[in-house]
Amino acid sequence: MVAVLGLGSCGGKPEPAPLIRPVRALLVTGGANAESATYTAEIRSRYETDLSFQVGGKLVNRAVDVGSTVKKGQVLAQLDQTDQQLGVDAARGAVPAAQSDLDRSKSEEARFRDLLERGLTTRAQYQAQQTAVRSAEAKLSQATAELRLAQQRLGYTTLRADQDGIVTRVLVEAGSVVAAGQRAISIARPSELEAVFDVPDARIGEVKPNLPVVITELSGGRGTWAGRVREISPSADPVTRTYQVRTTIVNPPATLRLGMTMSVTLPRVGGAPNVVLPSTAIFQKDGKPAVWIVKADSTVELRPIIVERYESDRTYVAAGLETGERVVTAGVHRLAPGEKVKLQAEKAP
Repeated sequence: MVAVLGLGSCGGKPEPAPLIRPVRALLVTGGANAESATYTAEIRSRYETDLSFQVGGKLVNRAVDVGSTVKKGQVLAQLDQTDQQLGVDAARGAVPAAQSDLDRSKSEEARFRDLLERGLTTRAQYQAQQTAVRSAEAKLSQATAELRLAQQRLGYTTLRADQDGIVTRVLVEAGSVVAAGQRAISIARPSELEAVFDVPDARIGEVKPNLPVVITELSGGRGTWAGRVREISPSADPVTRTYQVRTTIVNPPATLRLGMTMSVTLPRVGGAPNVVLPSTAIFQKDGKPAVWIVKADSTVELRPIIVERYESDRTYVAAGLETGERVVTAGVHRLAPGEKVKLQAEKAP
């Protein structure tokens, strides 16, 4: 009976082998990207001024459009001058009246001085006339100052360029009512151009003032120029969480135009290689990016990473990976920690 039972147990159904999930993986290599970092930049002017009217009113004329080249002192826009002209006329009329009062007070003061010398009036009456002269002088000074102020306000109805440059923005149109201090027209000085780009917080430590950079055209040209980091934003943008970096272009060519797109390459100061992964390799854990790493025993582990930037089909990893590691690029949402996998394809990024 024992033998029969033994034979029966040997004939039982064997346990199924554990499932080995096939995955696609990518081999992490350093390559040339380990020595430098490249960012997309925009050509901007170092000096850009937002102009506005110092008084409010209705805009009756705008003499420039976006892209217009202007000279210092050139008229850009004009407000209705009716109200300000009335103020000038009123102030101008007050000056002769104040001058007449002063002349009359001085004449009275001279007459009372003569009477005082002849003993026909008191010193108190003479001092009262002196006070009247001083009061008339003050009123004349006030009327003159009000006239100058009214003339200045009349001049404020004309918006003029404060420098030679190019109009980059126009925010008002003829017929609209603008307020004092409202931004109306922006002018950029094209003589001093810079390449401006954004750096993520994971890489901002690699950017230093006066760091040499290489600036290259992205619009099909082959122009390359040297540059230096001039300014690094002290705080991150509240929306993109990136830091703005401005670089001075050494000997910029005359062909550069505002708004052109450039590539800026910075030498890497240490840090992990700049790894490029397909977007399908990114796994979100608790709202933070991570990837599945294939270990030597063919099991996977979830590794958090720091992402430099996202593109439509690629992700640039700033930190978290090492050269020689394998990253799962497909089927990341079906894996579990410690699960055994089989590599289907492996290639360098």
